[in-house]
Amino acid sequence: MADREWLMEVYMKIKKAALLSPVALLLLAGLTACGGSSESSSADDQSLVAVEEEAPQATGGFGAPVVTPDKVSYTLSAPSSFTPGKFASGMLPDNRNERFDLTVVNNSGKDLDLATLIVTGTTTTGACVDIFDGDNAMEGAPTTPLANGGTANFSWGLSCAGAAGEDITVRLSDGTTTLIEVVGKLA
Repeated sequence: MADREWLMEVYMKIKKAALLSPVALLLLAGLTACGGSSESSSADDQSLVAVEEEAPQATGGFGAPVVTPDKVSYTLSAPSSFTPGKFASGMLPDNRNERFDLTVVNNSGKDLDLATLIVTGTTTTGACVDIFDGDNAMEGAPTTPLANGGTANFSWGLSCAGAAGEDITVRLSDGTTTLIEVVGKLA
């Protein structure tokens, strides 16, 4: 009886292998076809990742109000260098740490969601990155909507490549629309 059980067990293993082999061959053939050509492309096609920058709704300089068509006024102070606090994040080695104070006056006729505000900066040397620093009151934009007629004041930090006096461009957007652009010099 043990021989019969052993024989049955061997038969089932062979049957399983016979069923799985064609499936395994099909998968293997399909996977080798996924690789495409063995030729490597020397062109760097950035068309899928390139982002077209739209023109800002309003432009100006540091220290002066820049007003969008919907009557929201943004004033960015001139950049000033600062020393980040112990727990700050975002600074890059050999970059300048720049601070901006923002004043937003909402005369749009509706509440303004500042939590969606995105601040980006670029210098002639390269892109800047955000610095978040609670010790220096740079914690991002307010999360409470700004009522019509209201004013909000907050600070923002950027870590920028470049030397003092180099051109800097700061853009504010809401994630879909570039609101303003200000141009000035690094501190």
